[in-house]
Amino acid sequence: MTAGALYVVLVALLVVRVGSSEAPPPEPMRPLPDEPLWLTTAHHMLLAGVLVAAPLERALVGGAVPGRVAGVVLFAIGVLLYRVAGRALGDALSPFTEPRAGAPLVTRGPYGVLRHPMYLSQALIALGAPLSLGARWVLGLTLLDVAVLVLRMIREDDALARTFPEYARYAARTKRLLPYIY
Repeated sequence: MTAGALYVVLVALLVVRVGSSEAPPPEPMRPLPDEPLWLTTAHHMLLAGVLVAAPLERALVGGAVPGRVAGVVLFAIGVLLYRVAGRALGDALSPFTEPRAGAPLVTRGPYGVLRHPMYLSQALIALGAPLSLGARWVLGLTLLDVAVLVLRMIREDDALARTFPEYARYAARTKRLLPYIY
């Protein structure tokens, strides 16, 4: 399978949602009044920009060959972790940094090892997607996206600590972003 075909498959696995028709739709999410929506908007726009700009760069200027296999691997791991982390969050899943009202603190699955596996998955996707096509210029958008993810992570840690009294104990026993490291 070509790098372009793998890219299309991974993007499809990332964005196509399959849900049960038996379950009622969740309550629409609304941001809290002090929610910094610019962070959410910036992250979503930057990640979408990476996913669109990578094939454009490859089509316009070609792509570098070194690093493509590593890029596909990072992209695939990112998509898999994204799906696993999203499933572990269940009803607590939200695009906002403030926890959903009534949502529990999730500490199972990948959240038993990391506090922010969803952010790690998104960083892996933002890095792996352009590398898989050899799109080196798009990595500038990746750096901006990761910077926004770091800001979101810090803000989310603060929100979770305010919301859940047990968060300090959870944070003391789990790493933030990289297993056993950070």
